Amino acid sequence: MVGTPMYGKIQGLRTKGYSKRRTARELNIDKRTVGKYWDMNDESYARYLLDSKERAKILDPYRDFIVAELEKHHDINSAIMDSHLREKFSEFSPSYRSVRLYVANLREELGFPKQTKIRQFCEVEELPMGFQAQVDMGQKTMTDIYGKNVKIYIFAMVMSCSRKKFVYFQDKPFNAEDFIKAHDLAFRYYGGRTTEIVYDQDRVMTVSENAGDLILTEAFENYYRYAGFSVRLCRGYDPQSKGKIEAVVKYVKGNFLACRTYFGISQLNSEGLAWLDRTANAKIHDTTKMVPDYVFTDEVKYLRSVPLLSEPVLPKTASIRKSNVVPYRQNRYEVPKGTYMPGRYARIEVDESEGKVIFYDSNTGEFLIEHKLEINGVGRFVQIPKNSDRFRETKYDSLKVKVLEGFDGLKPAEMYVESIMERYPRYIRDQLSIINKAQKIYSKDELKAALTYCIERDLFSATDFRDTLEYFKQESVAERYRETEIKLPVKYSIVTAQQRDISAYTSAVSGGMGL
Repeated sequence: MVGTPMYGKIQGLRTKGYSKRRTARELNIDKRTVGKYWDMNDESYARYLLDSKERAKILDPYRDFIVAELEKHHDINSAIMDSHLREKFSEFSPSYRSVRLYVANLREELGFPKQTKIRQFCEVEELPMGFQAQVDMGQKTMTDIYGKNVKIYIFAMVMSCSRKKFVYFQDKPFNAEDFIKAHDLAFRYYGGRTTEIVYDQDRVMTVSENAGDLILTEAFENYYRYAGFSVRLCRGYDPQSKGKIEAVVKYVKGNFLACRTYFGISQLNSEGLAWLDRTANAKIHDTTKMVPDYVFTDEVKYLRSVPLLSEPVLPKTASIRKSNVVPYRQNRYEVPKGTYMPGRYARIEVDESEGKVIFYDSNTGEFLIEHKLEINGVGRFVQIPKNSDRFRETKYDSLKVKVLEGFDGLKPAEMYVESIMERYPRYIRDQLSIINKAQKIYSKDELKAALTYCIERDLFSATDFRDTLEYFKQESVAERYRETEIKLPVKYSIVTAQQRDISAYTSAVSGGMGL
């Protein structure tokens, strides 16, 4: 039933000569609705309106709540409305069909048309029970009680056979540790794991941490081997291989999270679990025509047990601070000067039996330093021992050693290299790399000559050193060309040219006797 304003619009467009089809399109309502009121006059409509009001409907007690939801969320659909009603009113018993019809009538009456979207499906091969699960991530912006936007990050898993779903939310981007935790929670929810899990290669397995990132990192690789399942990566946006999970993420965002106020991440996860039991896993699936919870009672028999998540699976990491220290167990451990770089992390390995802690670069695995594990308190600063000079070397010292070795122990070389490092502190790597490359091209004698030349003329720069080597090489080539002469064989060395008197040539020119 449409309200008086909508009835007036229908009659107004009819008076202007619009067709029923065009009127329906203009007002964004069904053509059958337009036809129902097309031939009504004002008296007929008033009588129809009176009859409708007198007839009680099963959902009338919930009308105010439904109207409030429609006014607040114009795009809310009947499925979401049904879920909200059952969540708000524990005694709610009307069927979903009743809710759908009642909401449709209220939309027409109040003039809240809803734009419908075509939902696309793709058939995929059905897999045996307990064989495969699918995982994907998503994001959704919600509004909190103060009207501020809050971005929510979604982890979803679905059993490929039974379609039983699991969902977990965070208010921050997932990193490797969060991703592993979500898997552990999912396996506990299901009571086991499948043989295989499918992931979206583009968005789940190949993103960097804290950027949305997830992640076939060392941590996750250790975990999936520890848990015992195999990983299958597929192309992003490939519905043939992961259409089930794509639909689940869309379902979570479009049903559970839609038109919902954010009260905190803990409450959201609690409400999510209740929604799974009440709606997502309790209603007949559109494709299988079966209830996921019922099918899962058989599938759970095929799942494999997962050992409890233990701490060693997650490698410990910590950011390297500007002061070249790494925090660990509320203490600060010094690392070699020059180790710090923005965004650089240290991987921490602890040997409790030996009482030591070792730090490595988390990306390259490069050894940084080893310390004695501090167990006598917190807030302590563990310094590099003063007699451990090799640990106080900067990150350029390994390159410096290579350069000095390239000079084959020449005494002036160390002074020359250190002078360059002092003059160009921001370009040490570039300066040393230039010298190191030159050492691979020129001979020891050439390097020694160029070194002596540069020191004598105060040319303390790697580019000057390189240019000197090139200059010497060019001069050497030119000198070889200058020394090259055309010499006769020894057997012709005694032959001399005959010398004539000038008068003989004069006579020949004047017509006299020839030469």
